[in-house]
Amino acid sequence: MTSRQGAGGRISNFQPPTSNLQLPTSNLQLPASNLISHIRRWGLRLRLVESLTWGVWGAAAGLGLGTGVALAARVWPLLTARWLAGLAGLLILAGTTIGLAGAWLRPRSLASSARFFDRRFGLAERLATAVEIGSGRLRVTPAMAEAQLADTLDVARRVIPGAMLPLWVSGRALAACGALVVAAALLLWLPNPQEDVLSRRAAVRAAVEEQIEELETAQEQVVAAEGLSEAEREALTRALEEAIAALDEGKASPEEAFAALAEAEQALVALQDPHAASLQAGLEQAAGEMADSELTRDISEALANGDYQQAARSLAAYSGPKGEVLTREEELELARELAQSATAFAASNPDLAQELARAADAIERGDIAEAREAIREAARQIGAAGEQVLGQKALEETLAELQEGREQVAQAGGREGGGAGERGSGGKGQMAQQGGQPGGGQPGGQASGQPGGQQAGGGQQTQPGHSEDAGTGRPYDEVYVPYRLDEEGQGVDVGREGGEGLPGGDTSLPAPDAGQASVPYREVYADYAAQAGAALEGSYIPLGLKGYVRDYFSSLE
Repeated sequence: MTSRQGAGGRISNFQPPTSNLQLPTSNLQLPASNLISHIRRWGLRLRLVESLTWGVWGAAAGLGLGTGVALAARVWPLLTARWLAGLAGLLILAGTTIGLAGAWLRPRSLASSARFFDRRFGLAERLATAVEIGSGRLRVTPAMAEAQLADTLDVARRVIPGAMLPLWVSGRALAACGALVVAAALLLWLPNPQEDVLSRRAAVRAAVEEQIEELETAQEQVVAAEGLSEAEREALTRALEEAIAALDEGKASPEEAFAALAEAEQALVALQDPHAASLQAGLEQAAGEMADSELTRDISEALANGDYQQAARSLAAYSGPKGEVLTREEELELARELAQSATAFAASNPDLAQELARAADAIERGDIAEAREAIREAARQIGAAGEQVLGQKALEETLAELQEGREQVAQAGGREGGGAGERGSGGKGQMAQQGGQPGGGQPGGQASGQPGGQQAGGGQQTQPGHSEDAGTGRPYDEVYVPYRLDEEGQGVDVGREGGEGLPGGDTSLPAPDAGQASVPYREVYADYAAQAGAALEGSYIPLGLKGYVRDYFSSLE
């Protein structure tokens, strides 16, 4: 080696013999691989130790986030306790997974591992120096490199990783987890007022989804319903479509769902025909009038079953040229049936009543041609009346479904179905305070001031009455029929069937025949209540009036 020192004291033209700095890898390869094996084994131990620490801290972070959500759920209606517990579990699992992934997936180079273990094991930078020599970053002579590597391996063999890298969990992490577990448990265990809001919302959503399905079914029924005109069918379909669309848009809001159903209901109310009920009553009455004759029994059965077109065809058969010829007695019997049926339609359908009466009169006069013409016209009008009744029935069923759906949504949302519904609940409470007896809690179910009950002046019941078995278990008495009084309070003779009258004045009334008036009140009530319940379930009752009907029968019960 030659050197030359300049004026500034610098050593220039220094050319080290590079051949002397090349390590003989053939001699150092095996010890170097042993050293790398030590470092990697220690690295696995280090990652295991870090897993315990980072995993617990990750679980604490997830538990803290879950506790925060549970605390927020007590201010806003977010989730129920069951869902909060599940969410907290998922957050704990996610935090633990992230902590373990950070411990095992974080990249760590050989040089950084060597520096860490030098500091941790007190190896005086032996590992870092050996790694730098082996990588060529630090150039030394082969003898020095071999000596340094041998010394490093000797020290590394004496290292006990279990003692230097113990498996332990951070006390602060455990304390944080314990505190958060207690806080989360209290938040989930203590009653949360927001759960009532969530339960109402869930009930409203379920009720709205159920109503959407029912409205879709009702829409299909309207499309297939008989007796509806095209205008009525289109109006019904459009109202149902608008209601379904409004419910889809406002599933989470009971007010919007309630308003959508009420709007559709009001739109369909305008399509109601006030004469349809009387027309249906006339058809039913006509069915009863025609039931006592073999000539019109088919017509009567068809009317009673609601098959109005079949009834029209059966009546029109008497106007055709085919079939057996009626005798004069049968013609007169048919005339009587038609005349009786005409009285059933006198108020609801005067035109139909006129045609039936004209047919009966023509038969009696022997004018068969006119009778056939009148019968054909009457059959046509019966068919038209039947279509009108069926159309109104379909409309009423749709209205009933809308009203029932509106009440279900209102009940699910924690409100009454209307103003009368609130009044009805108050009425029930009042009846409960009065002992549940109709007529203000007076015995026997009679109102104050009426005969047979307790008088306004406080007098006791003096006439034999019927027992309503108000929880006493006593047998029923015969049904009591009170005196008939005029405006001045004097007795009035009431005639019996057959023309016999009741004696007036001071003459006492005869005792009623035994067994003719002994229907228990409870049985009568059950029949009436069943009919009222069927009407409430399957018929449309104007807005707010269902509460009155329910209150009435609840008070009687």
